[in-house]
Formats: sequence, structure tokens, C-alpha cells
Amino acid sequence: MLTRNPSVGTKQRQVGVLFVASSLFSEAAANALIAETQRLADQPRLSGHLRFSGRLARDPASCAAALQELDLDTLDGLIIQLSTFCTAELLHTVLAALGERSVPIALWALEEPGEIITNSLCGAQLWASTLSRFGRKFTLLLGNPDNAELAQELAGFAAGARAFAKIKGARVALVGSHADWFTNLAVDPWALNRALGITIVQSTLVRFLEGCKADPAKERENAARWAEASFDGGDAENGRTTLGRTYARLEAGLDRIDADAIALRDWPEILYAEDFKGTWAALGELQDRPVPLAPEGDVMGAVSALVARALDPASLPFLTDISGFDRANDRLVLWHYGVSPRLADGPRSLDTALKQESFPLRAGDITLFRLSMRPDGALRIFVAEGEIEKQRSGANRAAGYFRPTGGGAEALIRRFIDNGYEHHVTAVYGHWGNAVRHLGRQLGVEVDHG
Repeated sequence: MLTRNPSVGTKQRQVGVLFVASSLFSEAAANALIAETQRLADQPRLSGHLRFSGRLARDPASCAAALQELDLDTLDGLIIQLSTFCTAELLHTVLAALGERSVPIALWALEEPGEIITNSLCGAQLWASTLSRFGRKFTLLLGNPDNAELAQELAGFAAGARAFAKIKGARVALVGSHADWFTNLAVDPWALNRALGITIVQSTLVRFLEGCKADPAKERENAARWAEASFDGGDAENGRTTLGRTYARLEAGLDRIDADAIALRDWPEILYAEDFKGTWAALGELQDRPVPLAPEGDVMGAVSALVARALDPASLPFLTDISGFDRANDRLVLWHYGVSPRLADGPRSLDTALKQESFPLRAGDITLFRLSMRPDGALRIFVAEGEIEKQRSGANRAAGYFRPTGGGAEALIRRFIDNGYEHHVTAVYGHWGNAVRHLGRQLGVEVDHG
């Protein structure tokens, strides 16, 4: 199988933390702050994601040495803690070391509500305004190391930086085009490349299907994936055989694609092809692959799934429609095909024609978001946090009731529609709204909060 994994054989990618200070302020205070900061590495949400410089940068030479220790080529982002006030002399050293690297930058300032020992906040202002003059984006992190909200922001910045690194320069395969008449899903390849460095590699459905050839043993082996599913038509053995064949054939075709994410035009051509009966159920099983897959030729859905995988590599993001509004209970209905059955909380069933596989989505915290492109080529992001409720929806396919955090289901869907977002969102379990907002800052794009 062709896979793209640029991290193989390299140092683990993390977010670097650089400590800068000035000889005009207390070195002892700075070092005490650094020791307190390094203890953050033990927090679950930050564990393994931060790499601290081993020295305090107080002049260009020590700053260059600290940056060399961090190994900029392996960083997804750079957090610069103003351990004390510091002039922009060291900022010039940082920018010279970064060169043309597209690395998100965060400036970390302390609160100091009483006595001013470090003057960190003023230093951050100096660095921020200098970065602005140079046209460099940055994020401000404000708080002390023992502040819970600050730890949450650090985690959000680190997760956003992982996503930033994952999508910048990515290769997205588009098999066919967007689904028939889903013209709102069309993406200008040049505009996407200009915005994110993403390359869309388009191939025909004909060529893809020519590569969908599987060994009969593989077809039989994959039939077991539906061992626990029920079949409305009653012929379970034949249904599993058919689904195993379709899964193996689609997998063989996808294995031939070299990409970071794939957008596949499955509907209507593949879905109704006799040799691919049960395509939608097979696509659900195929969501467990390392390379995320978006149905209906949704390129930005594939990019959004790539973001989700960067936020949580173990996640199983899925594309879904917001298809129903339950006014009485202030909630929305999520509904789609191609969802991994590992996200089910209840029995799986298939209709007589093997077109629809239905199961209830498991209850839990969830985030809906979409990285979207406006008609003028500008990027934007929609994000909303909430939960899938335990009560099961009566809808077929993979469905569940989504209750937004704090309520306001009608306001959420009205805002989504009024702002002209496409009729798809990417769903990923967990609360990742803060990370998505950080990604928006790093990209310099508008973030709509649901």
C-alpha cells in the first residue's frame, strides 16, 4: 500500500518552547519561572507535545544555541516565553533561524497583577508589534504556568500547530469529481494551493475502478467485517459475501493512491455499479485506514478529516449532514453514510438492497467543524462543540442527536446556513473547538463559532 508519512525516520514532531530574557531583569526569577514551566510536561493534555529549550536565551549567541537544541526542522510550532522583558534583538535572531519555515509562533506573557518582577507582558507587546511589522502571524498566550486556562491554551496551540503542519503542503487525491450536482463542493485547485500549499491530484473514476481488483481470498476474509450485522433481506451469508467483495475491491483501488487524504466520488456511479454493491457500507469500514477518506468528492471534507487526524491520530473523523432540527428538545440530527462502525452504539443493520447500513452513533462529546473555501478563494472555518445524546434517533444510516454546548441548536444551524457553508461538516469525538480556533489564528482565517 502506498502511504505518505514524512515523519518516518525523523525526530518526533513537537512544539518547541524557547525561553528569552534580558540582562536588565532578574535571571533568578526567569530560571524559577522556567522550572515551573517545565513541570507542565507532566500534564496529560500536554505530555509528549512540548519540547523545552535547555537554556535561557539572554543574548544572540545563547538564543542561537537554544534554537539549535530545539531542532527547528522537526517542530510543528514555536512558543516563545518572555521569561522577562526582552528587546527585539533576540527576535531578529529567532526570525533569522526560522528563515522561510512556515511555523506557527506563539508569544507567552505572564500576568503579574501586583509587583512587576519580569515585565513579561510589556516585552510580549514589543515582540508582537515587531512581528506585525514583519508581516508574521502570531498567537498571544497570557497566563502563569500554574494557571489551568493557560495550560488549556498551550494544548490548543500545540494541537492547532499539529493540524497546521499536517495540511500545509498536503497532497489530496480527488477521484472523479464532486458528486453529481453538488456544485457547492467544487474547489479551485490553484486557490487551495495558494492558500495552503495543498496539491489536488485528480484522477478519473475509470482509472480508479480499473485498479479495484482483489484476490478472492481477500474478498472472503473481509466478509467477516459484517459478522455482527443483521440483514433485512434475511440472506445474511450472501450479503456478507457481497460486502466483503466490494470492500476488498475498493481497498485495492485506494491502496494504489499516493496521497495524504482522498476525496472519492462514490455517488452515484460506484454506488449503483453491480460489481460494487454495498459501497456505502464498505466506505464505513474503510474509514479506519491511516489515510482519511471523504465521500462525494468533497475535497475540503478530506482536508478537514486530515485536520481531525492531526488533532487526535486515533480518531475516526466522519463526514456528516446536519439533517434534522428538533425544536422541542433544542438539538439537531446528524445523518450520513460512510461512518466507521467502530463509532456505533447499538446493532448494525443493512437494507435489502445493501445500500444503507444503519446504526446509532455512540454518545459522547463531539466537535463539528469544516475548513471551507469562499467563492473568492479565501479560507474560513466553522466549529461547534457539543455531545451526541444517549437517546437514539429514529433515522437510518449512521445517525444521532447532537446537542450544542450551551444549547442554541436553531441559532447554530441558522448561522451555518446564513453564512453559506457547504452542506457537510466533519465530526470528531472529543472537544477540539479550542484547537480549531488556534488553527484559524495560525492560518490567519475567520473562525465561525457555532
